[in-house]
Amino acid sequence: MPTPTLKKNYYLIHALDLPNAQRAKHNAEHMAYWGPLMQSGGPIVAAGGFLPQTVQSSDADAVAKVEGSFLLIQADKAEQAWETLKRDVFWTSGEVLDHEKATLTPVFVGVPQVE
Repeated sequence: MPTPTLKKNYYLIHALDLPNAQRAKHNAEHMAYWGPLMQSGGPIVAAGGFLPQTVQSSDADAVAKVEGSFLLIQADKAEQAWETLKRDVFWTSGEVLDHEKATLTPVFVGVPQVE
């Protein structure tokens, strides 16, 4: 089966937390911002948090131990993907994500099937 040519561009954002990040303080505003962007047809394909090696996603307290964020985002250009992240309170507050360590990488999405 030939590999399809995608109609859209996809980017993976990898953003680690600052030491002593204030995630809980900003979580309600963070979720209010991302909620509509994660709806069907929105630019967010997948999103979540990085866990320490000793924590499993099924652990009851896993969310409290998140150490960073990832986003798989559809955008026409890399700059648009960055701007989507930079409007989030986890970025604007300066109290959660480490701006110096955040990266954006263009990716080819194979599963789930996308356009």
